[in-house]
Amino acid sequence: MLALQRHQMILEYLKAHGAATTKQLSELTGGSLATLRRDLNTLSSQGLLVKTHGGAQASAAERAFPADVPGSSRANPPKADPFLSFKAAIAGKAAELIASGDTIFIGAGMTCNLLCRCLNEKEPAHLTVVTTNVTAVIELAQNPNISTLLLGGNIHTGTNHIETLDEYTVSSLEQLYFDKAFITVDGIDRTSGYSIVNRAQLPLYHHLLKNSQALYLLANEGKFDKRTFTHLCGLDDISHVITNACIPGEYLEYYREAGIELIIAEE
Repeated sequence: MLALQRHQMILEYLKAHGAATTKQLSELTGGSLATLRRDLNTLSSQGLLVKTHGGAQASAAERAFPADVPGSSRANPPKADPFLSFKAAIAGKAAELIASGDTIFIGAGMTCNLLCRCLNEKEPAHLTVVTTNVTAVIELAQNPNISTLLLGGNIHTGTNHIETLDEYTVSSLEQLYFDKAFITVDGIDRTSGYSIVNRAQLPLYHHLLKNSQALYLLANEGKFDKRTFTHLCGLDDISHVITNACIPGEYLEYYREAGIELIIAEE
């Protein structure tokens, strides 16, 4: 059976049943467990399913918006993300920095969602994840090695995430300190610094800047030379940046001259 046929069978089964074990999917496709794991890795990297401990489940978007629900956004799926491969590479590099026993914060956005998938595959022991990202919780919920805390707040829906944020979110963080925090922004500009679209994120991000041993910005090339609605901070205020080698050269030079740790993720 061709790989494309196996992939279609797997996705159709998950769409109908929600989740399955590796044994069930192996018997379904007639392939070996090794072949099935390669299939799941491929489909997971494309965002078409979520790998779980011992199996897989339908993607968060498929579970939230089944294709047969009238008016579902799945009937008119969003355009392919031209930066998806860059985001996946950045997420993979970020996952390498996380060690068993860490207490970390993971923000919202596709790159952070992909980071959660990488953590599922890495399976670190005794990891604590605090987040406002409902999508991240869905990704991590079934991993027995990861303790996940979702902060409360009003629901904000983005292009590829659902986030909880309001004036009480930061008050619940007052007693929390993070080994590492991972966030994204919407714009990066040499003059204006880092900016975000949702100003409700400001108190949260300012808390993370002050209360994280290391804060990492996950930024693909599409974020550079852009300024969005709300100023977050200057380029010097975040000491660790994970990005692609193909970002504008002036930023590469700036970060290096400013002593900011620049981590390059290869696609």
